Amino acid sequence: MSREAKNVIFPKEKRKKKGKAEPMETFCTEKEWLEITNRERRWTVIFRILAVLTPAVFTVLCLLTRTGNARMMHPTMLAATAILGGAAIAVYTLQLRPARQERKHLEMLEKGEKTLLEGRLEVTGESFQIPKSVRVRRVILDFGKEDERPALLNVDERWVDRLPPDGSLVRIAAVHSYIAGAETLEEKSGPKAEGRKVSRARAFFRGVSAVGPLLVLWAFFTVIFGSFVFYQITDTVPARKITLFMDGATAGEDRLAARLEERLGDPIRMVKIHPFSYMMFGDEELRTADLYILPDSHREQYGEWLAPGDEGILMYDPETGAAVAGETFLYTAGEEAGEAFRLYTGAKSPHLEDGMARKAAEELTAIGNE
Repeated sequence: MSREAKNVIFPKEKRKKKGKAEPMETFCTEKEWLEITNRERRWTVIFRILAVLTPAVFTVLCLLTRTGNARMMHPTMLAATAILGGAAIAVYTLQLRPARQERKHLEMLEKGEKTLLEGRLEVTGESFQIPKSVRVRRVILDFGKEDERPALLNVDERWVDRLPPDGSLVRIAAVHSYIAGAETLEEKSGPKAEGRKVSRARAFFRGVSAVGPLLVLWAFFTVIFGSFVFYQITDTVPARKITLFMDGATAGEDRLAARLEERLGDPIRMVKIHPFSYMMFGDEELRTADLYILPDSHREQYGEWLAPGDEGILMYDPETGAAVAGETFLYTAGEEAGEAFRLYTGAKSPHLEDGMARKAAEELTAIGNE
């Protein structure tokens, strides 16, 4: 027997005695107690696995992200986190929480002081959820006395089909207003009321109604907060990163950045290539970039951002059409089409002194001319 079961005192009449029938059916049996505690334990394990797995998978995917696979890893991370976290929410809402509530309800019925009541039974169609407890069905017990009002009782909705037909004379064992057991003294002729138990379709709809909004909120949270954390984790400090901005259009820059990242090696862990339009809000990162590709007509406008004395490396010659990495840097797009473009090092680059900015420029031109 489990530790929880040992802490619950089952009434003596619940255990069958040789040669004697049970006069009252108690709804909470030792078998049912063990089943619900085992169910709670099983779903607790599953929930904990999902709760640990969700952030673990998120972290692993972030750590495996590199410049070349970032565009694929981001949606993969969002999908994996949303699915695993959503599964954890569904398990808790649809299985674990109801199991805990049922177990606590059984404990209350077994440990509470029982009152015996006799009267005519009527199970109503009124069903409602007790806060932090089980869903119950309202039961009316008519004592048959004009000067005594009928008792309003509640029965766990799972047990409504274990009550006799409406109108039967019964003896009820009640704890507070909850029915813990029933004995039929005079059964009303005719079948039990149909439709007492909730249909599977209705139960499924209730479950979807409960968990649906939570899943929507989780998906929203995953996209917003998950993306923010993803970019924070997958980013690195300026000392280990080379950043290049182009004053123009780019395409497929991640592939070129990944190749340059491999060429540079330690201590560079990441290379980022963006068009100027990438920085829609604020320009601090733009002002401290390591490299710039500018059309000649904008050289004076951004002169203070460029390293003193840097005349630039010719990236696109409009006279000959020679273009370095022309599949990534779209020199002929936009208003600057027909101008020469040059590659400059940034005046505030953190890699001016260690020479990595100049090395990155040389490796970029080497790759672009292959």
